Amino acid sequence: MRKVIKSCSVFIVEPDPDLQTLFRVAFKDWSHLICFCNSFKELKALLTGVRPDLVLCNIQLPGFIKEEFLRYIQVNCPHALRVVYSKKNNEESLLKIVGAGLAHRQFCLPLESSTCYSLEHDIVVRAKIRVRKCWDFIQKGQRLPSLPPLIVELEDLLKQPDYAMDDVVNIIKKDPVLCARLLQLVNSALFSKTNQISDLYRAILFLGISKTRKMVLFLCAIRHFQYPKKFHGHALRIINHSIQCGKLAGIIAHELMPEQTDTAVTAGLLHDIGKLVFLASLDGTLRNCSAFMENYGLYASKLENEVFGITHQELGSSLLIWWNFPFSLIDAAANHSQPLHTLDGVTKCVAIADRCLFMAMNKSMVTNDFDFLKNKFPVEKWMEFAHNIIKEDSLSLAV
Repeated sequence: MRKVIKSCSVFIVEPDPDLQTLFRVAFKDWSHLICFCNSFKELKALLTGVRPDLVLCNIQLPGFIKEEFLRYIQVNCPHALRVVYSKKNNEESLLKIVGAGLAHRQFCLPLESSTCYSLEHDIVVRAKIRVRKCWDFIQKGQRLPSLPPLIVELEDLLKQPDYAMDDVVNIIKKDPVLCARLLQLVNSALFSKTNQISDLYRAILFLGISKTRKMVLFLCAIRHFQYPKKFHGHALRIINHSIQCGKLAGIIAHELMPEQTDTAVTAGLLHDIGKLVFLASLDGTLRNCSAFMENYGLYASKLENEVFGITHQELGSSLLIWWNFPFSLIDAAANHSQPLHTLDGVTKCVAIADRCLFMAMNKSMVTNDFDFLKNKFPVEKWMEFAHNIIKEDSLSLAV
């Protein structure tokens, strides 16, 4: 496991002493402050002195209203990762909580070693992201992109346990432009299907509620940011690269981990969202600096760190935390530029896709660490896919 950059605060809302003991044993090697709370009331009292980076909560607490608790944490601790758990018979409820954006991850008891590894990985990634610095940047400049009333209405609906598909369709139908773009995405090369989909109900049925929410948030995000006309082309290139990365990440995931194909598509689509915020935040000096603009796409992270003190990986993953996306997408946004030998799962698929596309676009100008993949993965085949994807007409989205 990679070394933790800083210690974090972990709150666990669990009154059962036996389960508390299990967590203590599982996390005994963690160098973090771990606080056990027997109730929501105890956690609120703790918040007067300590702010959590990770909150774990058993949704089966007696008299516990999970929606109220998770919304409270979301508002009062926006930088914290929220994880919910319960017994296996509640798995569907847990998935629905994450799909609705109330939590970033879920797991079922009993506590497995793989779950402990995932949670440790989450806290390592969270420790590396300078979330508060990203928050300060957003507050001083663009400010945290606020969700349009339509999205707020959709979010409120999805938090209700008995919402109907027709209700989701009726909300999205209120924005004809959003409907059209959602149908464009569904019918693009991102998703494999036999026939075109022209009906919004069928499109949402095809995507599923969780993915529909992510697609709608992505489309609203790229509409939020404002760019001078001279930068529309640059913004569109970032968006098109993201769409291409989603397609290629899905192809790679289909070979390596088929059950995660859809997640890889979404992660690729969202991995560079931080770049759009930076592009919209450039002052006049940088906008008129041709050297900066020419190098921005290729050496983005280095330039961002020098100019803003943070990178698009940090800013993008922070946005996904604040917008309540699942942790697999946060991880991909944060780590897609890290060395390949340190990555796994969906993040590795996105990282490989991102490198293949940059190699295909920039040829010898890009260095890569594909040596790690030799004799293990069909890199040449993926590079060919990258070339073919770039040759195809990219989905055109007006910024």
